[in-house]
Amino acid sequence: MEKWVEIRKGAPFQEISGKFGIDPVIARIMRNRDIIGDEAIQLYLHGDLSDLEDPLALDGIREAARILHERIREEKRIRVIGDYDIDGVCASFILVRTLRLAGALADYAIPDRLRDGYGLNLHLIEQALEDGIDTIITCDNGIAALEQVRYAKEHGMTVIVTDHHEPLYEEENGKRTYLLPEADAVIDPRKPGCAYPNKNLCGAGVAWKLMHLYESIYMQKDGGTDFSTSTESSTLQVLPLSLCPAAMTALPFAGFATVGDVMDLTGENRILVRYALRMLPLTQNQGMQALISACGLGDEKLSSYHIGFVLGPCINASGRLETAELSLRLFLTEDPQNAKAIASRLRTLNEERKDMTQKGTELALEQAFSSPLKDDRVLIIYLPGIHESVAGIVAGKVREASSRPAFVLTDSMEEGILKGSGRSIEEYPMFDSLLACSDILIKFGGHPMAAGLTVAKERLEEFRERMNSACTLTEEDLCLKVKIDARIPLGYISERLIGQLELLEPCGKGNEKALFAAVSLQLISAQLIGRGRNMLRLKVRDKDGTVMDALYFRDAQEMLGSLAARYGEDACRKLLAGRGEGMTMSVTYYPQINEFRGVSSLQIVIQNYIC
Repeated sequence: MEKWVEIRKGAPFQEISGKFGIDPVIARIMRNRDIIGDEAIQLYLHGDLSDLEDPLALDGIREAARILHERIREEKRIRVIGDYDIDGVCASFILVRTLRLAGALADYAIPDRLRDGYGLNLHLIEQALEDGIDTIITCDNGIAALEQVRYAKEHGMTVIVTDHHEPLYEEENGKRTYLLPEADAVIDPRKPGCAYPNKNLCGAGVAWKLMHLYESIYMQKDGGTDFSTSTESSTLQVLPLSLCPAAMTALPFAGFATVGDVMDLTGENRILVRYALRMLPLTQNQGMQALISACGLGDEKLSSYHIGFVLGPCINASGRLETAELSLRLFLTEDPQNAKAIASRLRTLNEERKDMTQKGTELALEQAFSSPLKDDRVLIIYLPGIHESVAGIVAGKVREASSRPAFVLTDSMEEGILKGSGRSIEEYPMFDSLLACSDILIKFGGHPMAAGLTVAKERLEEFRERMNSACTLTEEDLCLKVKIDARIPLGYISERLIGQLELLEPCGKGNEKALFAAVSLQLISAQLIGRGRNMLRLKVRDKDGTVMDALYFRDAQEMLGSLAARYGEDACRKLLAGRGEGMTMSVTYYPQINEFRGVSSLQIVIQNYIC
């Protein structure tokens, strides 16, 4: 079920338009994103690196920097333990590269998705002990590794945790008691008591903040003399990024991970991604150059879409189907030929992942809509035989199609044990829901919008029943809400307006692409286009007489079927013959400029429609 909602937040749009030199529609869109006040508007439109949050606001970061400095000076071995997704890979790269530049004896380990599961585990700690590692630093994991950190400490290791996930907690009589790992330093913006303003910093962002601070201190102290007192000093200053070449070089990877890990593109996240998109095409990193080239984006102006749906999935594919170390080696290599070979392999793996995802999605949707599960508010779908690594992607597809929180589980390598991932909706804090079932889960972790878990197969039905019996989602919550920024006539669309819409970039989660609506457009003609003739180009006219092309890139046959159900098959045949008559459609859309043989024209891209 779909419900269109026009956002109607008030503000002096004409006044904002004049003050900042923007179209009133742009001012309205920013208000819809809760950008309020001159300072916030200025930051949104023109925020730069000087507007990033101070790393020193991250609790534990000074202690972590001090420990790293001591270990590097003492020539102790340091191991970075990351995660197998894009965020963990980028965080690992940032830490390993910067520490090595600082002279550290630093190496890395990334859990195997199937053998080890998510995050720090006893096997990795035992391996580190065998290898003579003195210090472990986690990234994009560790906040929930209570037992594992305790084990490492009992065996004399130093442990630094850098993470961005929710910490575990116990709740009694409405009061939460948070459970933190007993590490030497814990850096996590979601840690209780941490004053860092941006709670949506990704794991690579946290690692990058630590390395920026470390580089600042290292440079300030002329090659790394003792700074143990200065790190606690209130007068300690973090150097501008222009004076921190290692941090500046690593910045694009923090922005890359921010999009890839689907973090909110607000505040400093938006600034990081904006600069990353500018810097990535110019990067000197051989691996990133090779990946951009392998994906055919060498001549493209990169956007957050390219990270989220083209480049990022290639990095994730290695952790899903082989080992994430392949992606990390891509970014660490300085050999162009090696980089080219790895990038090509990652692209091939991603194509394999797409095929597996499609098959898994078809099976999952059949359960979601054509089995007893169709009445559940929280979907717990068991798919034996699918690759464990695509469970999260399939869960996301089910969530999109059903507007319900969805978990997809499959058989693990251990007999009788299921592993899976969940993807949620805004109204359902998924991590909290798993906490309520912690007594029947073997392992779990995540945050409000996504989670992973391990459960005994024999407890699957109990898990499903408890999750649904505790669910308080209403029909209104489960209704897909299409949020419209404004209803504007086609005649208002101009090249200037489309150009100013670029001021809203980068768009993504938390800063969605502007969406407009037009009501009762007359359909003049329709043409099937695309290699598989699965898209439509329509010619439409609004009530003011403006005629414009409208593209629909989704299921053309589904749209034609809806029109036929409303107006009849004969009317559809006439429409496809260019003789549309008496047919109207209301649409949501975004405008764009079509360039064809040197001629520019305005057109709209339809996102939703009502016949």
